[in-house]
Amino acid sequence: MKPENALKRANEFTAIGNKAGALNLLHEVLSQRKVRTWAKSYETIMMRYIELCVDLKDHHRGKDGLHQYRNLSQAQAPGSLEAVIVHFLNSAEAKLTEAASTAEAAVEEAEAVADFETGGSPESLMMSTMTEEGGRQRSERKLLVPWLVFVWETYRAVLDILRSSSKLEVVYHKTAHRAFDFCDKFKRKVEFRRLF
Repeated sequence: MKPENALKRANEFTAIGNKAGALNLLHEVLSQRKVRTWAKSYETIMMRYIELCVDLKDHHRGKDGLHQYRNLSQAQAPGSLEAVIVHFLNSAEAKLTEAASTAEAAVEEAEAVADFETGGSPESLMMSTMTEEGGRQRSERKLLVPWLVFVWETYRAVLDILRSSSKLEVVYHKTAHRAFDFCDKFKRKVEFRRLF
């Protein structure tokens, strides 16, 4: 399948709400063994592929797609690989920021409702007797933690892919700094130790 046709078909899948089908189609195009020469159309496909991986929180496919694209573009277009990696990191971090604001809004809304209802809702009373964590921790765990895991796995995948690339050392160092900042901002001590 030609890359342009695959991208058009993937956009059609996305338009009808089948993002998983679109991701599968683009993954097949990236993992074809016949095509081993880089073209600009593959960068466009990879950008769309990354967007779908982020939307679906599929870090396994994201990492595999990056490996396939690195093999395709590293020798001929390292700048393209850099652009794809930066797009991946920016997209993942944007979703994390969005999830953090959503979690904060949910906590504020729950606290406002709790002020009106002195006893709280039956669900909150039941949860408070069964666990020691409050509404804030439950909201963060539900809304924020999946994105924290996704962003952490994104950093790990990018650092793994760039570890042996001498042409992209600057991107590797910038990604490492972003990972350090992530660990500091979200108080991720275990992940910080794993960076070494």
